[in-house]
Amino acid sequence: MKPLLAVFPLALVLSACGGSSSDDTPTPPPPAPTSTTFSLAVSDAPVDEAQAVVVYFDEVELISSEGNQRFSVADASGNPRRVDLLTVQGSDFESIVTAEEIPLGTYTQLRVSVTDASYIEMDGGTFPLKVPSGELKLDGFTALPNVQAAYTLEFDLRKSLVDPVGQQVIFLKPRGVRLVANNEVGVLEGTIAQSLIEDPACANKIDPLVGNAVYLYPGQNHEFANLGDDADNPADANEVSPYSMATVSFDEATGTYGYQVGYVAAGDYTLAFTCRADLDMPETDEGLDDGFVLMQAKEAVVSAGQTTVLDFP
Repeated sequence: MKPLLAVFPLALVLSACGGSSSDDTPTPPPPAPTSTTFSLAVSDAPVDEAQAVVVYFDEVELISSEGNQRFSVADASGNPRRVDLLTVQGSDFESIVTAEEIPLGTYTQLRVSVTDASYIEMDGGTFPLKVPSGELKLDGFTALPNVQAAYTLEFDLRKSLVDPVGQQVIFLKPRGVRLVANNEVGVLEGTIAQSLIEDPACANKIDPLVGNAVYLYPGQNHEFANLGDDADNPADANEVSPYSMATVSFDEATGTYGYQVGYVAAGDYTLAFTCRADLDMPETDEGLDDGFVLMQAKEAVVSAGQTTVLDFP
């Protein structure tokens, strides 16, 4: 019987020191994400001659070979969303789609439907605001895992508003509308010296506050003479067309003139001030013979998520 007594304690030791436990089972990794969230806002770079630019947004559609995604854009009453673009200038914005879930993948195009109720108020009256085919068509994007697809439609009204001769209607064209990723853009702002506002080149204006603007050109080290106006087809092949434009406004509280360009893609830029942006027509190429003149240029670097200050002394 003695051998049995020797084996029993050994079995207890083996049981206490070895064996498997459910606590040691590896935790399986979480499943790979298959979707993310999509958000869309609108913002605006204003235009001098309008008192209101009211756009009624109806639907947003993302185009994909795997299946389109549609989002109704409605107000609290279920009607198309009304946005006066002149109230969302610079870095201000209004959201029209908020955190909607979408599948991951490539979306080749973004389409925004605009209704016929849209209109513009100008000095000469109120006119219908029409969008060709009733929708704005912009380049798409790729929805990535663990990255929110948050974008802004930046309207540059100086570029996009077209007044056709002989028609009682204003067209809003996509040439002046950019789709930007919110995590890839910054802000440019600064002041303009009063001496530039009162330069002799500006003396023949009826209203000294009209036509003051800052033009934003992509890149640096440009010849000043090659910085051009806002024309669909520049007459000079060397002319650099502006990426965006910002109206200069007067702040009565501080007595200063200032500008702000919101939603600018990170990168290198050249900025130029003009007091005669009112003479710059998007359909034609203007120059000195037409009274359009750029008066001073400066260079800046825009970083994502940052505000860059650049003054024109």
